[in-house]
Amino acid sequence: MATTINLTVPKSWAELSQDQLRFLFQTMVEVQLSNRNVGFRSLDDYSLQSSAQVATICLLKWSGLRLICAYADGWLVAHDQEEFKVTAGQMASAITHLVWAKELPTEPVRLDIVDGAKAVPADISGDFTFDNWLACEALWQVYQLTSNEDMLRQMAEILYNKPDIKPDAAELLGIFYWWAAVKSMASDMFPNFFKPGEVGEAPSADSMRRNMDAQIRALTKGDITKESEILAMGAIRALTELDAQAREYDELNKKYPSKK
Repeated sequence: MATTINLTVPKSWAELSQDQLRFLFQTMVEVQLSNRNVGFRSLDDYSLQSSAQVATICLLKWSGLRLICAYADGWLVAHDQEEFKVTAGQMASAITHLVWAKELPTEPVRLDIVDGAKAVPADISGDFTFDNWLACEALWQVYQLTSNEDMLRQMAEILYNKPDIKPDAAELLGIFYWWAAVKSMASDMFPNFFKPGEVGEAPSADSMRRNMDAQIRALTKGDITKESEILAMGAIRALTELDAQAREYDELNKKYPSKK
């Protein structure tokens, strides 16, 4: 008679506990390192194989399965006090329940504590300022251009409010996933300001500077004496105002289209 067991694993990023989230990031880093010198046929093959490895390791960890050894066309595993065989096909079917881990989270999730420091709210609400938003955005865009991980570390200084913070590789990856989700959230919340296709793009350093200057000018209405006040404003409040201005601008253009 075939053995049947019920396994419970998280169904989304949002369901992960802090321990599970940290384990996922650590596993991603370890798999990336182990595959560094492996000859994959293509980038797609690398991505497919790596994500399957991550999902398999996480499935075993989170479901309480213990791998004993390879056995025929599969593996001998244990669950509680029972041992049984799992085929490659069964394992491939099981890890489809973790397919969400291949994608970036659409809602911000993050590690609560890094290097002993507590994180700001995942959705950058509360006291997270517009100044901090602009700083993180600048660092994020430079990271997109250069892949310099020190940009993520500097973001961690802001997001965990700790100068000279020392995140490990998994925690740096957590910063990447967190801010990617924050940008996704912001694009959904402020669709007039964040136009389709803009999120995720990597502008030049000059265009980035001009864009940020334009945002500050839009909020100060050109009054430089208000710049400190604007930068100290909550990030969500500032983005709400920028979105409203963008909507009004679009409506005005529709009402009075420019003549070419």
